[in-house]
Amino acid sequence: MTLDLIESRFWAIAAQPNDTDCSSIEGVCPLRCDSFDIACYVIDNNGFIIISKERSDAGRFFGEVDGSVMTTLIRMGMFKRVSLFDYQAMCKINLHSVSSARPLLSPFYGLVSAFKWFLSNFLLFLLEFNICGFWHTEHFADAKPSFSVSSSHKKKGDILQPCDTEYPSFVYEPSIKETNSLIKCGRCQKMFVVQQVPDSNLLMLVVQADCDCSRQYPPITLEPKEAAYSHRGAWEWGYYNLF
Repeated sequence: MTLDLIESRFWAIAAQPNDTDCSSIEGVCPLRCDSFDIACYVIDNNGFIIISKERSDAGRFFGEVDGSVMTTLIRMGMFKRVSLFDYQAMCKINLHSVSSARPLLSPFYGLVSAFKWFLSNFLLFLLEFNICGFWHTEHFADAKPSFSVSSSHKKKGDILQPCDTEYPSFVYEPSIKETNSLIKCGRCQKMFVVQQVPDSNLLMLVVQADCDCSRQYPPITLEPKEAAYSHRGAWEWGYYNLF
């Protein structure tokens, strides 16, 4: 099924007809997902958006779109946080080391850096210097260097090194089929209702859209961070992998 077909089926099913019997229902009735004050989502069991009124939200993690509702779902136990590790990641090298041995070696590093700078500039000078012009003086004025001087001043990219990274992941707790809550966000209150879609790994989420809680609840991202191991833990990890 294409995403367009899934969306059209969902919007048709989710829309309550105007002749809906609302005598026993409290609040606004009938409800439609295309209302400006309601946001409807279909998310999977890892919290990624499948369907949204904003087409650009499809594929994004719901916590990045609405941190207040996702934070509440985690507190209520509907989603559990799981740490995943990537043992083949690449991280930027921290040039500002806080090691106590680095200042003792700083004069040596200074001499090495000066020598590298002198050697690189000397080689660049030899490459750009037109030695053939001495033997062919008639073409000396027309000679052009094959390498531009500005190439030595280009900004270098970030230096990367292998590392282990840790990033969060969220898993739906299937024992909770339906829940709702009210989030207080300063001068307004945001209500939401979430319900499991039967026979699937999907959840339908209806959120009150006219209350902004972004100041009180920042978005939840899935950005990876470099894993920090203790010396003992790193030694034990290497020991058990060797044997």
